[in-house]
Parts: sequence; structure tokens; C-alpha cells
Amino acid sequence: MVRLACVFTLAVAGLVAAAPIRVQKMAKRAFELQDYADFQISDGTAGNAEAQANAVFVTPFDGVDLATVDSTTLKAVQTMREAAESAETEQFNPAIDAASGAEATALQNGKIKNKVLKLTGEIQALNIEIAQAKAAGKDTSDLESKVSEEQTKLNSNIALDQKAAGQPSKGVTGGSSTNNAAASTKSSASSASATAKASATKASSAAASATASASASASASGGADGSSISFPVQDYADFQISDGTAGDAEAQANAVFVDPLAGIDLSTLDDSVAENMETMREAAESAETDQFDPAIDAASGDEADALQNGKIKNKVLKLTGEVQVLKIKLAKAQASGDDTSDIESKISEEQTKLTTNIATDKAHAGDPSKGVA
Repeated sequence: MVRLACVFTLAVAGLVAAAPIRVQKMAKRAFELQDYADFQISDGTAGNAEAQANAVFVTPFDGVDLATVDSTTLKAVQTMREAAESAETEQFNPAIDAASGAEATALQNGKIKNKVLKLTGEIQALNIEIAQAKAAGKDTSDLESKVSEEQTKLNSNIALDQKAAGQPSKGVTGGSSTNNAAASTKSSASSASATAKASATKASSAAASATASASASASASGGADGSSISFPVQDYADFQISDGTAGDAEAQANAVFVDPLAGIDLSTLDDSVAENMETMREAAESAETDQFDPAIDAASGDEADALQNGKIKNKVLKLTGEVQVLKIKLAKAQASGDDTSDIESKISEEQTKLTTNIATDKAHAGDPSKGVA
């Protein structure tokens, strides 16, 4: 009997000793850098982008303390997000511009799914950074503000994807890469950063000249039919872009007013789209006059500077909405054969203001920016 008890005790002791080995194995890195072709989600049908994007960027971290994620894993998440962003600007946008009809619609659906993928990766990387900052006792307010901002964009694109549920969706890659992702890790990481910078440069220059010829811009849209597209009104607090840092107002404002209609023939939009955009533009204008101006007058020092940067970003938002509404009106007028000279003149006037404020925002890139919502 004593012998049996000893055997049992030793067996239990053996199991306890082995347990740390199993835990160690589970703690090994489960997220590896992949080529874009291997993790893209745009091919197939619309409607399930949220779950697909989570499978790429979120599920691998289930049950993991994000504060313990190593720098290699965080870099892999960021690099893959950059690859999705590059696919959007370098491949989806020109492909949609060159397409028409059902193909343009499928590519637009694919672009929206890719946006969901990109933003999911962005938020996951930020969540890791927040967890690590908290563990180190550092301030996380800027990171949390950025998460809130990106989550608003993500929710909007998830809604667009779900609205198109069941429709064909087309990607811009030929499928899984035949290259070994591990072998391409070094080159992917270095090239992604360069590509992202090149994309940002092209986006900035394109936006600066986007309405140099308003007539050409609207008539050349030739995009997919937009009669079934809706643009829901959002509360100002949900689409404002002023919190965070200065320097990226152009891209943020486009994400609100321009990107949702990429590849769409603006003349085919329901009148409610322009009406809802105008309501949101008016909200941004009210924030400027009713909130930013008195807040800046009452502030001083760094707080006043941050509020001024926020006001400039809000001006970019307001004017981007203004120009987009005018472009919709222009496209509809051209489709009806109406005179468009007054609208074109107004676009030119507002675009000049927009370009000036974009330049002011970029001149303060990296400086704190504070909103009023």
C-alpha cells in the first residue's frame, strides 16, 4: 500500500513538473508575417469582412496578454496593415477608376473589405501598444484617442460591407503567393515602409489637384451605379478628426466624405447622400464657430496651440465635405445637361481654401491636436 502511494505521488509530481513545459510551448509566437496575397480577404463576396479581418489580426491573440507581445510580432502586424493600405492606394483605386459596371462594383466591394482588414490591423497594433504602455506605467491618452478615431472608421466600413452582403467582391491579387512568407520577412518589412511613404506622397499630390478641373473630375467618374448607396448622418463626435496629432487631416477627412464614394458615378447617387453630407458639413462648421473659437480665446500656451491645430483639422474636414457635396451637384447637373459654371466656380473657391488648410495642417505634423467634442 505504501508502495502504491509512493508511485501515485511520483506520478503527480511528474505531471506538475511537466506543466510548465506545456505552458512554455503555448506561449510561443503564433502570429507570423505573411505576404498580402496570403492574408487578403477581398476575393469572394461582401458581407463577412469583419469576421475575416478578425481571423487575420485578432483571433491569433485570443487569450494572450497583449502587454507581453514581442516587438517582432507587433512589427509583423504593422507591416501587414501597411501592405493592405498600399493595396488600397496602389492597386484598388486605379483598378476601380479603369473599370465600369459590375466589375467596378465588385472591386469597390473588395476595396471596402480591404479597408476593414487594414483598420482591424491598425486597431490591433494600437491595442498592443496601449497594453504595453499601461504595463510600463506610461500615459495612453493619445493612443486611446487614436483607437477611438480608427474604430469609427472601421465601424463605417463594416456597415458598408454588410450593406452589400452577398454581392461579388474582387481583390487585386492573383491569390496566394508562391514565395515563402518567412523568407520574404526582411524584404517585406523594409519595402512596406517605403511603399507606405510613396503612397502617402501620391495621395497628397493627387488630392491637391483633384479638383483643378472640376468638370473633368465629375464627368470622368464613369463609375458604378450609386443609386442604392446610402450615406447615414453621423453625430459630429463620431466623425470629427481633431483629436490626436496634426498632419494627417487630409486623409482623415477623405475617409469621412470621399472614400465611401470611391469608384461611384456621383450623378447616380440618391439626393439623400448630398443632403446628409451637407448636414455633417454644417455640424463641422458649427463646431468651428460655436466651440473652437471660444475655446481658443479662453485657452493659452500649449492648450491654445493644440486647439488651433484641432480647428485647422476641422476646417479640412468641413471643406472636404463642402467640395464633395459640390462635386455631387456638379455631376448631377452635367448628367441633366444643365449649366455648371456657378458650381465649378464655387468648387474652385472652396478647393483653394481646402488646399491652404491642408498645407497648414501638414506644417504642424506631429504637434498635439485637440478637439471640442
